[in-house]
Amino acid sequence: MLVCPKSTSHLHKFRQGNRMYVADLSQCLVLEIDNIVWEILDLCSYFSSEEIIEKLGNKYDTELVIAALNSLATMDQQGLLFSNLDISSPALETETPQKLKILVLQRSPYTADITLATGGVSVAHHNLVKSLGVYASLDVGSDRDERFNESVQGIRFQVDDKSALLKLMANNYDGVLLESHLENRFFSFLHCIDAPFIVPIYSARGHNGDVINTGLVWYAAMRPFDAFLVPTNSVKDLYGRFVCDKDIFHTIPLGVDTNKFYPLEKQKAKNEIAKMLNKPEIATSPVVGFFSRFQPEKGAGIYIKIAKLLPNVCFLMTAPTLNIYAHQELPPNLICAPQQPRDQLVRFLNAFDVYCFPSMVGEETFGLALLETMACGIPPIVPKLDGLPEVVGDAGIVVTAQTYDDEIGSFAGTVSPNVMADAVNTLLTDEKTRLALGQKARERALTFTWDKTAQNVIALFRRLKRIQQLENGYKRHFGISFVPYLNNRRKQIESRAILNNITLQKERPLMKDSYAQSIEVGLALALLRKHSRHEVEAVLHHLYGQDRAQATLEKVFGLEESVNG
Repeated sequence: MLVCPKSTSHLHKFRQGNRMYVADLSQCLVLEIDNIVWEILDLCSYFSSEEIIEKLGNKYDTELVIAALNSLATMDQQGLLFSNLDISSPALETETPQKLKILVLQRSPYTADITLATGGVSVAHHNLVKSLGVYASLDVGSDRDERFNESVQGIRFQVDDKSALLKLMANNYDGVLLESHLENRFFSFLHCIDAPFIVPIYSARGHNGDVINTGLVWYAAMRPFDAFLVPTNSVKDLYGRFVCDKDIFHTIPLGVDTNKFYPLEKQKAKNEIAKMLNKPEIATSPVVGFFSRFQPEKGAGIYIKIAKLLPNVCFLMTAPTLNIYAHQELPPNLICAPQQPRDQLVRFLNAFDVYCFPSMVGEETFGLALLETMACGIPPIVPKLDGLPEVVGDAGIVVTAQTYDDEIGSFAGTVSPNVMADAVNTLLTDEKTRLALGQKARERALTFTWDKTAQNVIALFRRLKRIQQLENGYKRHFGISFVPYLNNRRKQIESRAILNNITLQKERPLMKDSYAQSIEVGLALALLRKHSRHEVEAVLHHLYGQDRAQATLEKVFGLEESVNG
């Protein structure tokens, strides 16, 4: 199989009608290729072979992707496409890519210390920014100008400060990273800063539909060289129900700092936590942990019910507050610890024998707390909801849950306390399975690193920059006329669109002078002169429904692809 990354700077892809080709400029060689190889050549400069298989496996059969990589490996062995470069020649040496300059826009001022942070989004964003600093130069929105380290510069910026925005526009950034798609204050920046935007979606749904609607507003505004970053495929699948352009969603998993979250000696951790909380039963009983906000949609009520079903088991939780549960009688085997600083969490999590996370909130796109617990070697039990199963894999127990198409008060579904309790009891009574899953959990967590996340984000920025350069080239715009015409067969006046073979440069790229089109095709072509693809999609969807809109857009984009080159 072809070993990637591979340099493709000497390759040039082009289309001739419905056929695709790649030209090896170093050998004056042209080869015909198929769709899969075409896309592999787009990715192989930035991603490993395994990452390419994962990315294209959502679109093509995995075996076909592997077969294409094998065929490219055969070409490589034969001295085609990759192997015939004289790497000793200075003209062909692979140059180290120049560091990107990235603007980071976020809700609150950047801080180097997140010891007391509780929100998963803020923790994920901070770790991503920290890791990106290895590969890029970052300007981060802050309340003052401040140098945090060699790569991260805080810049004084407020959304309503027009002069500050003008300075940002003049900085020639290579890309813009948002903290979250919920930061709709930055919509207008999309048309002010001429650089690719990466907009993370860490909350897929919830809040009475506002989360999805905010995502769809971003979607409509995005240019062909902007992208959504989603941590699991569950987010892409959810939004794929509402939009046509699913390729704008790029799955890049989050990471975990395995130097801060790691296994400790179990009994020693239990003894320390038992002494700290003055709860000796922690040291002598099986412990089922909970590590999240203690709210109904996070499964707090379910967790309490599980504790009641297993009275001989110690249930240990840490949360900022008990919320509504502070006003009710809790079972005696439920121990509520105060919020733990992040630098002390590893000891607390290692006191768990099992991590029980019965969350049903409509925002579980990944589960950062889940991954951090897995990194400590604790086997998890989670419901089959959104992104949680993608993180757990085969390193825990995924319990069947009832999910809702439309969330109810931010609830995305429900899970049975009895089923969760049975799963907990299964692991507590089967030490061999529990220890094996704990080892698997640690091994799986080691595959999720912030460095890998940062490298994938940098690769995505570079790919988007290349798309932007292509988009900045000349595009032909066809004239569209909407005319009434007499349908002799039906004996009635109808309407149709005429595609006029006249462009802004008075060229004639098509064979004939005019072509009769359906009204929806003509409308799409006319709107595309002034509006983004996604805005046109919204109009067609409103007028004709999703299926007809998607079919129309496929025709129109196919025409654009063929004519504009």
